[in-house]
Amino acid sequence: MNEQEKKDYLEEYKKKKEKGLPFFPDILFKDAVVSLIIFLALIALAYFVGVPLEERANPADSSYTPRPEWYFLFLFQLLKYFPGNLEVIGVVVVPTLGVLLLFALPFLDASRFRHFARRPWVSGVTALTMVGIVVLTVLALYETPPPAATAAGDPTAALYAANCAGCHGPSIQVPEGTNLHEVIAQGGHTGMPAWGADLTSDQIDALAGFILSPSGSRFFAETCGDCHAAEDLVASEPAELKNALVQGTAYGAHAGLDIPQWAGILSLEEQTALLNFLVAPDGQRLFATNCASCHGASVAVSGAEEELRATILQGGLHLDMPAWGNRLTEEEIRSLAAYVIDPESGADGKPLYQEKCTACHPGRVPSADTLTAAVEIITTGGSHETMPVWGELLTPEQMDALVTYTWDAARGTGSGLGQDIFSQNCSSCHGPFGEGGPNPTRDGDIIAPISTAEYLKTRDDITLRAIIAQGQPNFGMSPFGLAYGGPLDDTAIDALVAFLRAWENNPPVDLPPDVPADTLSLTGGEVFATVCSQCHGVNADGGVGSSLRSTAFRAANTPESIFVTINAGHEDTAMIAWGGILTAQQIQDIVDFLLSLPVSEDGQSGAPSFRVAVLPILQAKCEICHSASDPGGGWVASDYDSVMTTGDNAPAVIPGDAAASLLAQKIQNLQTFGDKMPPRQDLTPEAIQIILDWIAAGALDN
Repeated sequence: MNEQEKKDYLEEYKKKKEKGLPFFPDILFKDAVVSLIIFLALIALAYFVGVPLEERANPADSSYTPRPEWYFLFLFQLLKYFPGNLEVIGVVVVPTLGVLLLFALPFLDASRFRHFARRPWVSGVTALTMVGIVVLTVLALYETPPPAATAAGDPTAALYAANCAGCHGPSIQVPEGTNLHEVIAQGGHTGMPAWGADLTSDQIDALAGFILSPSGSRFFAETCGDCHAAEDLVASEPAELKNALVQGTAYGAHAGLDIPQWAGILSLEEQTALLNFLVAPDGQRLFATNCASCHGASVAVSGAEEELRATILQGGLHLDMPAWGNRLTEEEIRSLAAYVIDPESGADGKPLYQEKCTACHPGRVPSADTLTAAVEIITTGGSHETMPVWGELLTPEQMDALVTYTWDAARGTGSGLGQDIFSQNCSSCHGPFGEGGPNPTRDGDIIAPISTAEYLKTRDDITLRAIIAQGQPNFGMSPFGLAYGGPLDDTAIDALVAFLRAWENNPPVDLPPDVPADTLSLTGGEVFATVCSQCHGVNADGGVGSSLRSTAFRAANTPESIFVTINAGHEDTAMIAWGGILTAQQIQDIVDFLLSLPVSEDGQSGAPSFRVAVLPILQAKCEICHSASDPGGGWVASDYDSVMTTGDNAPAVIPGDAAASLLAQKIQNLQTFGDKMPPRQDLTPEAIQIILDWIAAGALDN
């Protein structure tokens, strides 16, 4: 630019400047508006579109091809033309020269013209650079393959490698009779954590199946893994899994799918390994999946363990139903039969079914081919329910686990311990199936169910243990852990958590029960039995807490001081302040109940309480067949007078003589006449002993 051009340029610039807008605030405001619009657009893109992310980086994955974002792809492609030692040219030299060229541009191009046509040298270099960037980007997109899609492999094997192999190595030798699901869920041996808080019940089952049948896990990954996840099938019924495997495309869920006939490809040994992997030999899960629909939470077992094993192995007709023909009217029998044939269209028979049949058929309505057949079965009774031949469906390992669990559960030991603990400590508030009900400590309040899938899936085992151990005083739940003054040690709490967790995949309830308002009015004895007996004993004769019927306690406390203690709590113990939960009238009712109990020097009652210990058992287990509206055998189990005076062979109870009392003979299956009690009494040995002790102590209305 010569002097004349410079002078002309300055004069033109001066004229345009006089006519233009000032930089501040006009131009600056426009820049700010544009910047704000761009900023808001970026926020909107980030929120509504987002940035797609790939899987987390895995240095061990040699199949992955790393690539930069699209705006750096030209540099990525440029490196390909500088291989080996020349890489530094593409990485450092060329980009550095480009940056230096930008710095030198004002000195290399001093033209006053802005139009690109009048600046051919700079425009040409810029266009050539842009073309080069575009070409390199396109080549990078074309030549670079996407990340290789790696085979998923065996996810259960990966689960084992991630959680178990570090300590146990590639395989584990499991001692015979070990409940592997329980060991994994609860830990229990040196250094092993309780995985129940980190893994789902289905994942634990899959791990148990892998440990006991690693080849079955491999067969699953090769044959079924493309469509199914192991966790989706581990809790399935063995019979259905076997049908799906054997029938192939003829199986309903496989219809129309292009799958091989695996039964013809896999050997019998391979099929067994595959099924053993899917239905891991966890006794509790096998029982819940295959047996609970007919037998409920446990089976009343008589005889030796080998007889139980033979019954399960052979299946067949083994349950005797009473003949209802002489107990129900023809109309009632036809109503029941219609409900059995079709529960939806025969819904009128549902109340009668729930009253008469659920004691033996708690979870599954039995079926019949025709209405006539159903009427005959109900009328005549006898052996009518066919149990599958489990010896043809379960592997030896599964059979061992199922027999061990069933045997232990029937005696309240082993894995069945959690069920007994729940019945003794929790069912009074939460219901026998965790269904909830009226809160005895809050008038009008309903306790939500704790056995729903939603409740259990949103609370891990650590949370459940904390709730049990520490209680929830604001809701009227006292602590149960020994460390907090309760009656349960860590082993008992773990067993209780395992029992609750078993409900997760087969929840017995979905919603809280409908509770009539009048059921919330409890007597002082009933409130005591619900909220106080867990520490002070069902007869108030002591337990974790002291006896409330000893002469020493009565001498040291007045009715007023007992009221104050219940109301304000006891700061030296785990006893909470019930005044914030119970009404003043409820507390006074408890005081009156305690004062009505007889006093002894040692504080012991000498006999179980009928109202607190015996009557709840009779009402829960016996009244379903021995109610006032339909007294089976003429005997009614609803109150003291009925228990003592009714019955076709009254009296059913002879005070002080348990051996001669018909009630004692019936509950022990020692009776020699009359109908035999249903096989599913569900009476634990402890419950039977309470009734026997009550009769032996004089069968008092205490």
